[in-house]
Amino acid sequence: MIRLTLALSLALVASPALAQESALPALREAARANARDYDAQVALGRALLDAGRYREASATLRRAARLRRNDPAALYEAARVAFAQGEYRQARAQCRAIERADRESPIAHICMARAFLAWNRSSRAFEELETALQASPNDFEALLALGEAHRLRGSIREAEEAYGRAARANAQSAEPHLGLGQLYAAAHGEEQAITHLRRAHALAPNDPDVDFELGRLLSGEEAITHLREATQNRPGWAIAETALGDALEAAGNHDEAIRVYREAIGHDSRLASARAGLGRALAAAGQLEEAEETLRDAIDEVPNDAESVVALASVLARTDRAEEAYERYRHAADLDPRDPTPLVEAARLALAQERPVLAVGFLQRVIGQHPNHAPALQLMGDVMRARRQGSQARSFYQRALQGEGTIDRNAIQQALRALP
Repeated sequence: MIRLTLALSLALVASPALAQESALPALREAARANARDYDAQVALGRALLDAGRYREASATLRRAARLRRNDPAALYEAARVAFAQGEYRQARAQCRAIERADRESPIAHICMARAFLAWNRSSRAFEELETALQASPNDFEALLALGEAHRLRGSIREAEEAYGRAARANAQSAEPHLGLGQLYAAAHGEEQAITHLRRAHALAPNDPDVDFELGRLLSGEEAITHLREATQNRPGWAIAETALGDALEAAGNHDEAIRVYREAIGHDSRLASARAGLGRALAAAGQLEEAEETLRDAIDEVPNDAESVVALASVLARTDRAEEAYERYRHAADLDPRDPTPLVEAARLALAQERPVLAVGFLQRVIGQHPNHAPALQLMGDVMRARRQGSQARSFYQRALQGEGTIDRNAIQQALRALP
């Protein structure tokens, strides 16, 4: 009976159909029933680590290591928790235990490399990995760590090569493809990133890191689905909850976004991006008083967050404080000159106040920096039409139809037909 329970638990953690979090009860039961079985303890420890339950994972993997006294591979399993948490001192302590067991083992050098990466010391990591790979050129863990070291340094070609070798060394592992996805996402190669992350997802459908990275790159329901999976498989992960809130807000689901942002803040009260997201969602839902308070707090924490400044400007505009709103819109535009949104919104406010000269000033600045920005071109066409400058209005409308960004194409076509 015990053997059957253990076999079932190991099948659960490997099953693509089941999330790690939902598999934990069976794995805990198997680990209790097979207290002297190393594989049962490691299976539970790995699942706890994936679920973000670091304290329990550490205790479980240390217990597993004691079952194989002075085994470098078992000690390395226990060190994984410190790597995941970015705890250099804890990782180094675990690595010293490996060195005492077998100083010449490649895994001792791999462990130290991982510890240095947790400390953001890639140059020291390279030294350790060179020694490890001289002894074992195709070691998967060494090649994976080498890819991570190059990725963190921004060395794209070298990271590609290392991750590729790691993938060939262990074709069933999702980790090299996850690393490549993160590499390309940071280098603005979104298509390549998504391709590798989908491969990682096919190999590890329940990996919260893979779901998180995919959800951040995708949009709409697909993004929401992946981010939900990430938060379910790693409960309390505030950064993933914030990303889910962002995806829900982008989809217009303000109420659920508000709930998710609040959960993220509950798990990490210092996460400024969650407070900023909550403020934007509250503003979109019409809860303006709380939105303003939340956004001001978020801006106090992160003064250069242009999106929060724009959201606060919108709240000010909707509560009849136009001059302060204009000031905030200008400030947001200065914070992120690549984003035309603040000045376009300022122009909309000016037109609503029947201040076309002010609106034109904002729009000219946008078009000067973003000559193909369709929303600004459409608004400029509206201004010229109101001034009865038909030829200029026609030119701006036609440019808007050929430009970039979301516009009301039907409204532009009607305006063009109405021009003399």
